Amino acid sequence: MSVPQPHPLRKEPVPLPVQPVPVKPITKQPIGPGKGLTLLLALLAVLVTGLLMWTMGNRGLNPQASSLQPSVMRSTAATWGTLDQTLRIGGSIETFDFAAIRTPKMRGPRDAGRSDMTLMSLAEAGTIVKAGDVVATFELKWLEDHMEDREADIVQAKAAYQVRAAEIMILKETERQARTNAKAEHQKSLLDLKRAEVQSAIEAEILKNVSDEAEINWKQLIEEGQIMEEVHRADLKHQELEVREEELHLERHERDYENLSIQSPIDGMVVLEARYRGGGQFAQTKAGDRVHSGSLFMRIVDVSKMTLKAAVNQVDAQAMRIGNKAIVQLDAYPGESFRGRVTSIGAIATGGGGGSRYSRGSSSAFIKSIAVLVLIEDLDERILPDLSGSADVFISSSDEGLILPREALRTDPADGNSNHVYVMDKQSFNLRNVSVKEFNDTHALVSYGVNDGEQVLLSQLPGDEDSHF
Repeated sequence: MSVPQPHPLRKEPVPLPVQPVPVKPITKQPIGPGKGLTLLLALLAVLVTGLLMWTMGNRGLNPQASSLQPSVMRSTAATWGTLDQTLRIGGSIETFDFAAIRTPKMRGPRDAGRSDMTLMSLAEAGTIVKAGDVVATFELKWLEDHMEDREADIVQAKAAYQVRAAEIMILKETERQARTNAKAEHQKSLLDLKRAEVQSAIEAEILKNVSDEAEINWKQLIEEGQIMEEVHRADLKHQELEVREEELHLERHERDYENLSIQSPIDGMVVLEARYRGGGQFAQTKAGDRVHSGSLFMRIVDVSKMTLKAAVNQVDAQAMRIGNKAIVQLDAYPGESFRGRVTSIGAIATGGGGGSRYSRGSSSAFIKSIAVLVLIEDLDERILPDLSGSADVFISSSDEGLILPREALRTDPADGNSNHVYVMDKQSFNLRNVSVKEFNDTHALVSYGVNDGEQVLLSQLPGDEDSHF
């Protein structure tokens, strides 16, 4: 058995010596600046908390009963004045005076059946117009052509009347001449009858018959002339009526022509009415629309006199009087107020609807209200029709005294009858008893306990369990 020999060209690897890895010793790191700042802030928080607890303790407040959330204490000053009793009513703005603009109704004989008209032009909504300004025009060309035809018919009717009058004059002259000739024949027969004395009996009888015939013919022509005079008068009257009929026809069209150009009867603002467009859609009237005869499509409202139309409960209405002052507020302009005055109080109460007389219906069927109008005395271009709003109507006023909000009053836990308020004294609120003389919905009139200008607390004190009045 032979032993393997190393290859002459390959070198064997030489093992490397093993070196030990040095271990880095663990050393304590110093405290960085971030942790020091944290400790400083914590110390400041403890100091602020202690200061707050000390302040609340000096003011007589219980820090343990206070909420974790910071509370805001609201206060107001007691003022000297009168306590007004008011009644709040709600409604919408309307105009005191307005003009309704409707589609004209055609009065012409051939146009009475027209059910709609086409608007050619229309004043823009919101524009201010003067009395006499044109605010709407309807289609006019067809009526202009028709009026020209009627004028031509009048000329023809007058010409026919003149022709007939000339013909009647000729007939009357012919009839007059016939009566004259008959009279002459009668007179001639009377002269011939005088010769009957010298004539034979037969000739005398013939002359008498001729005379009688001439007399009868003459009298008959006289009677016929009287009758024909009435006939001719009636014929001329008929011709006159035909002329007048054509003239009245034209006059009706002329009035229609004037109505197709509508003028504003008063000064005011243009308000366009909404019309049904089909498919449950409503839109304002515009030029090019076909509107039915008699339909309302525009109002001219007198913006110098605006009113709040409201409804008040029949019980509260007993305290209202015409002339009561009011303060009007609009929902569209929060914080704005306008002076007003009650000008109308309804005489009949109306129901809220619902239910018949033989059924229970809803509760609103038994609630009755009375319509009230409040005239807004302040002029403001922002006061527009259909705006919603409210009015505080002044019912009565009390004697002068100190006025406090009812929010500041609290029931005295000692006797449960009197009232007390928190009054600012230097840096704290102190409890004081007050005597309340009169209330309204928002304020109270007190006789003593608070001085004019002193601050009274409105909100709840932290830890105060007393309820407001």
